[in-house]
Amino acid sequence: MSSVTSRRMVLSVEGKFEVIWEIEKGTKYIADVCLGFGLVNSTIQKICKNRTKIISEFEQNGSRVKRF
Repeated sequence: MSSVTSRRMVLSVEGKFEVIWEIEKGTKYIADVCLGFGLVNSTIQKICKNRTKIISEFEQNGSRVKRF
């Protein structure tokens, strides 16, 4: 039996904005976005849930903010 260690990935506000942009663009499925960014579906759902906060934070501060 092999044990799998999980890595915790922290996205910046800019990274979260890119995820939102890919989803709203509509050319990719959510599963494709998950694979592309290396995220699970629940993380994508949380990003979409907080979409307005993330977009406003990105527009105000750009890439200067590392975490939200």
